[in-house]
Amino acid sequence: MLAQDIKDAEIVLVGIGSEMQVKLEILKKIPDFYLKFLALEKEQEKQWLLPFLIRYFLKKEFHSEIVKAYEKLKGMLESKNYFIVSLSTDDLIKDIGFSDDRIVLPCGTFHGLQCEKNCSEKLFSIGESFWTKICDWIEDKIFLEELEEPKCPDCGAPLVMNQYGQPEYNEKGYLENWQKYTKWLQGTVNRRLCILELGAGMEFPSIIRWPFEKICFYNQKSVFWRVHSSLYQLSEEIKTRGKSVDRNPVIFLNGI
Repeated sequence: MLAQDIKDAEIVLVGIGSEMQVKLEILKKIPDFYLKFLALEKEQEKQWLLPFLIRYFLKKEFHSEIVKAYEKLKGMLESKNYFIVSLSTDDLIKDIGFSDDRIVLPCGTFHGLQCEKNCSEKLFSIGESFWTKICDWIEDKIFLEELEEPKCPDCGAPLVMNQYGQPEYNEKGYLENWQKYTKWLQGTVNRRLCILELGAGMEFPSIIRWPFEKICFYNQKSVFWRVHSSLYQLSEEIKTRGKSVDRNPVIFLNGI
């Protein structure tokens, strides 16, 4: 059982992929959000608001099943020496109570902004007053015309979400924790290690899938759990210490 393997381990490494991420198609099932989404898509000068609308939609109260799965994971990791590498950008993991120092998000988040041109590699927070205005618009308390696009104070270019996919993605947002992660990995050598891969397919395999297999291969005291609805297979080199689960990771965790 996974819970027992985590309990027996000295150290736990967790990788989270796209199957744990909120699917934006769900927007279509919420008429109020979707109508606003469609309206913004038609007005080019207002399309800067789309990521902020999505950020509101990603509040944890709208995604109970994924939140429940994260809470199950958090319970199993309680008091353990763990690190989480997540490719998800939906930010739900940041609202569950995991230590920020034990999570690295290489693809960015909806929590910070960067200059669209990355003119100075600075990162900016989403101000509370600005976010309150966004929420007021979404909740029909103010008019769309009352919102003003945030601009870079250095060059005047738009501020955009600090996420992979931006033409000038600012990696500074995750590099500090990535360095903590690589240093933490050094302490896993020859220790009882449980590796848990949740829904990580072939998106960025050089971040989770391949390195995790390599870590398992060299650490003979490790066990490997790969949970995925289709890409659950394990390589021959680690099969004897691996367990593959043909299931969506959210459903799997919620069934434990």
